[in-house]
Amino acid sequence: MKKVLIVFSLLIFTGVLFAQKADKALLVKFSKEELTTLKKENPKEYSYLVFCVNNAFYIAEMPEEKIKANPTKFGEITIKNINKINFFDLGITIQEKDYQSFVIKGTKKILIVKSREHILRELNNSQP
Repeated sequence: MKKVLIVFSLLIFTGVLFAQKADKALLVKFSKEELTTLKKENPKEYSYLVFCVNNAFYIAEMPEEKIKANPTKFGEITIKNINKINFFDLGITIQEKDYQSFVIKGTKKILIVKSREHILRELNNSQP
């Protein structure tokens, strides 16, 4: 019984920490009041936004030849630390059905931003 109580307490504590971290990341784009309202009135959209913080994009290696062969396919973006990206710091609007690709200045990497449609599929598959 004592072990169950400890595990349950740890789960609650972890959930609270995750929510605080997610809210901090979202404060780049939303006010505290907007987040509070969103949690109450549109919890699915709030869950989507929280999921986007770390899952709306990925980093890939891209040979310069491919970028030069398709220059109109790629935007350009500056990211200070590609190991710690808050999607909402990037100022990118997620497209409904289209992926977006950005060359990360100073690297041989690209940032791929998933479509809203794809992100929602991943979110739905990640929930029990």
